[in-house]
Amino acid sequence: MNILVDSCCDLSPELRERTKASVAPLTITIDGTDYVDDGSVEIAPYLEAMRMSKSPARSACPSPDLYAGKMLAGEGDCFVVTLSSKLSGSHNAASIGREQALEQDAGKRIHIFDSESASAGETYLALMLRELIDAGQSFEQIVSVVEEKIRSLHTLFVLDSLDNLVKNGRVSKAIGLLANVLSIRLVMSDDGSGAIKQLSKARGIRGALSQMVDTCRRHTEGLAAGSQRLVLSYCNCLERAQQVCQMIREKCPAIGEIVMTPTSALSSMYAYDGGIVIAY
Repeated sequence: MNILVDSCCDLSPELRERTKASVAPLTITIDGTDYVDDGSVEIAPYLEAMRMSKSPARSACPSPDLYAGKMLAGEGDCFVVTLSSKLSGSHNAASIGREQALEQDAGKRIHIFDSESASAGETYLALMLRELIDAGQSFEQIVSVVEEKIRSLHTLFVLDSLDNLVKNGRVSKAIGLLANVLSIRLVMSDDGSGAIKQLSKARGIRGALSQMVDTCRRHTEGLAAGSQRLVLSYCNCLERAQQVCQMIREKCPAIGEIVMTPTSALSSMYAYDGGIVIAY
């Protein structure tokens, strides 16, 4: 069985090896320059290009043909994880690609998971899939277990700057201006069905990160100590990510393994410089 993810799934080289996942890259365009999110993008200059641009960065999802080719490339059945269908056309492209692949190999089983998440949330699911495959679970069992997890998966994020979301029309200019003037930082999350909602706001980045960790603590209260995995993606802010990990260990006893990974180019387009995303 094979795992295919779109490139909003944050996979460090170590995690690519651990999950054995192949990646369907999205493409980000900034002022006419294309950045193919295949692991080769240098994040610091890429962030600087976004910062200097007066126009919003644009992303294009993998084509159905690309998805179909990657689905057929591996032997055996295939599991696909895409970012939320509420946020991108990647899931739809994968669905069309699946039909094309099945026309060529009708016996191949392909299941596409709408992560209803992005970034660290997709990484969480890729890790889960690899463990279930290695444990010898059947195709049907894996589909059932992962779909159930998607319904309970929490994805939270705090951005140090809303500038890129304002440029891309995800946040109003008024909110962006107010946040900058008052040093307000928002704690955001999935809404339970793949869209984004605001949870709370705080003065300063540390206050917002503390609120995010407190939310994680509330979500995991009553669970066995060390029983839960958490994935943390960070955009160009390793030291901050390490501080958040320490906060989680101090406040969230149910969290055991914490997997840290830098954001991909696509995730960095929205997380922007200093952003933190957690999924559990």
